[in-house]
Amino acid sequence: MQKIIKHLDEHLEEYLLAFLLVILTSVMFLQIIMRYIFRHPFSWPEELCRYCFVYFTFLTFSYCVKNDSMLRLDIIRELLPKKLWSVLQLFVQVVSLVFFVIMFINSLSLIASIQKTARVSPALGIPYTYIYLSTVISFALAVARCVQVLLRPVYARFLSGKGEPD
Repeated sequence: MQKIIKHLDEHLEEYLLAFLLVILTSVMFLQIIMRYIFRHPFSWPEELCRYCFVYFTFLTFSYCVKNDSMLRLDIIRELLPKKLWSVLQLFVQVVSLVFFVIMFINSLSLIASIQKTARVSPALGIPYTYIYLSTVISFALAVARCVQVLLRPVYARFLSGKGEPD
């Protein structure tokens, strides 16, 4: 069980993003076939693909945090001393964490207001709550990944038994 949890921790976003990309590609391919070969397009594929793309976009936040591929200027890295760069990276991670926590809290209030309207999507009839849930899920994952990144040096120091992280 511990191996499964570790594997999911390492690859959760990748699996979710790949799954959404497969759905998006398959549904759009089906729509192309239906429209240009059978001359009878469905009404729902564009909407489903739009919602998959929204989830895909929001899930990339936590993926980028986890893989340390958020926007940064590497030229500054070359100019700054290593210790100052480490402090700057810590500052950026803390600011990112604060940002994602604020966005998570706001996304919860967004979901609460969307639930009151009880609106559904036009073609699929999906409640908008499920569509906007992408923000809650994504920002919660981003917060978790920011905490992991911030605790990574502490965890490495604890595991190695040394005074300095690996």
